[in-house]
Amino acid sequence: MTVDPLLANLEPIDRFPTVDEMHSWAKRLAEEHRDVVQLDVIGHSRDGDAIELLTLAPERSRGSALVIGQPHPNEPIGMATVIALCERLVAQPDALDRFGVTWHVVPCADPDGTRLNEGWFTGPWTREFYARHFYRPGSEQQVEWTFPFATDGFAVDAPMPETRALMAAIDRVQPDVLASLHNGELGGAYFYASPGYDDLYADLADLCAAYDVPLHHGDPETPLSTLLAPAVFTVPTAEQIVEMATALGVDPAALVSGASSHDYASRHKALFGIAIELPYWRDPRAADTTPDPSGVSLRDVTLRGLDLQEQSVARVHELLDAGPLPPSPFADALRSFLAADEGGWLEGQRQQALADPDFERAATVAEVFSILDNVHMFRLRFGGMLLRAIPPDSPVHASAETRFTEWAAEAAADNKAEPIPIRDLVAIQGGAILASARRVFVD
Repeated sequence: MTVDPLLANLEPIDRFPTVDEMHSWAKRLAEEHRDVVQLDVIGHSRDGDAIELLTLAPERSRGSALVIGQPHPNEPIGMATVIALCERLVAQPDALDRFGVTWHVVPCADPDGTRLNEGWFTGPWTREFYARHFYRPGSEQQVEWTFPFATDGFAVDAPMPETRALMAAIDRVQPDVLASLHNGELGGAYFYASPGYDDLYADLADLCAAYDVPLHHGDPETPLSTLLAPAVFTVPTAEQIVEMATALGVDPAALVSGASSHDYASRHKALFGIAIELPYWRDPRAADTTPDPSGVSLRDVTLRGLDLQEQSVARVHELLDAGPLPPSPFADALRSFLAADEGGWLEGQRQQALADPDFERAATVAEVFSILDNVHMFRLRFGGMLLRAIPPDSPVHASAETRFTEWAAEAAADNKAEPIPIRDLVAIQGGAILASARRVFVD
């Protein structure tokens, strides 16, 4: 697959946009292109920030695509992608008509959480700096995973204001294509997608290769996804998570705060869904499918990774409970993640590793890398939020700083990664959106 000419020759991008810059940009785009662009407010965040929807309409439309930017607040590649994609679509006279798609774009789905990450949006591009300014809410406050959901014996219906805004957009648009713009952190690119589009999956791999971004051939992010193609997985559903919890004898409420945007949009019609997960840092080990030199089995390295994660959870718990903390989104997020891990999420992965005979085989380099780097990732995330949750004058803060510094040093010692230019990440993410639209609407 060649890179779509719509996104060729992007200018260098040296930082990620802020929430205020996204609002200003969306207003300016709508004012400058009134003939094809409409800007609406579809809701407001808990702090009162506008959730906006841009609509870019061709003369004749085959269908609609909904693009969700910034569904997780620590994943701002999507905001930069939204800017590049929309500006190119309106700047080239035939671009909108060439695809024949009515584009609906949410530039920033979680403005409140995004503001809590803006401290690292200008770099330096190190994992330690990123973690020290990091924020990610627990599942009950994740915009894209709190849609109403019900199945036999279990239901949840507590959508956040931001989620209600996305519900309004989905109900209005009833998209044929739903693209959610996500980021991983370190390693390789991967995708969640609807089944039945083998040619598109190959296009996605070629697109990553064009920018020298390795594919993620390691451990899947969840134990519930099915591999459709290299680095392409099915979207895990809330129903699957409930079934897993039930099988483990765990209260599903400990793991499920709602359905995903894809689940909700599927109520209206069959659609193609894609979530595009790109790393900030590339590491060639992510794509290395040769046997790991250690000879370790997939089961043993998986169990080792889970043991390390459980130890990390215990250390964070000790520090979090060592003294009274002022209310903060950081403390709330930590308690939510710790409760999920202790409530059955890690145990579900452990049970799969023990029961599935595929885990008896030798692990690949990519699998060992991804499993152990997940330990580094969660340690740095938890440690960074812990430092933001504990007041600097608290006696516990020094202990938390010591623990975080140790974890950061361990992650750095195992680091073979380099930052990926933001322009390249935008070209891949935007290219994946266009490739999906082309497969659904044009081919």
